[in-house]
Amino acid sequence: MNEPIDLRSANLSYFCRGCKQQVRGIPLTDPQYRISAFHDDPWLICRCPTRICELTFVIYNRLNDRIYQTFPYPHSSAEDYHKAIPEKVRVDLAESDRCMNAQAYKGVVVMSRRAIQNMVLDKIKEKVIPENITNKRLVEQIDALFDNGLITKDLKETAHEIRHFGNFGAHPSDDILDNTTYEDAQIIDVLTFDLIRTIYITPFETAQLKKKRTTTS
Repeated sequence: MNEPIDLRSANLSYFCRGCKQQVRGIPLTDPQYRISAFHDDPWLICRCPTRICELTFVIYNRLNDRIYQTFPYPHSSAEDYHKAIPEKVRVDLAESDRCMNAQAYKGVVVMSRRAIQNMVLDKIKEKVIPENITNKRLVEQIDALFDNGLITKDLKETAHEIRHFGNFGAHPSDDILDNTTYEDAQIIDVLTFDLIRTIYITPFETAQLKKKRTTTS
């Protein structure tokens, strides 16, 4: 007999494929349980609080108090991301999101690393950094961005951590990070987008505000 779940306090947050944002699902059914010897995670049908999106079938993890799978999978595309982000970077971010939804956690960290490298190459091209740095390894390219004043020390360290995890995800290793977990992938996913937002979105939005202020004053 499964213990009852208080759905009012359960973390039913998930990415809605309709409005393309994180929402707290409103359960429309009581928890339903699969007959399994391995786990007793309940299944629910939820709707987005906006009321205009399609229903979502979710699996709720009781132990960690989170939804860990949704059906159908949200479809992420490059067009879902801010226009200030270069297309190559947006494509990588979208594929990383699709990997997360499919529980392909090594794919998440690998695509996050790729997004960072495309960001680095874009900024290098913009700055025209010498010594043919585009043919160097990513570790040297990240350092070159810092040395040329394009990123802060904190951003450099963040980029290197994403690079490390991406390497572990892409190549067999004896290190414990060879088994990339949901928690690893989630942290990398958040850090990657925070870094991309700092590099592209924040300057773009700041410039838009400045333009509006100066043209109306």
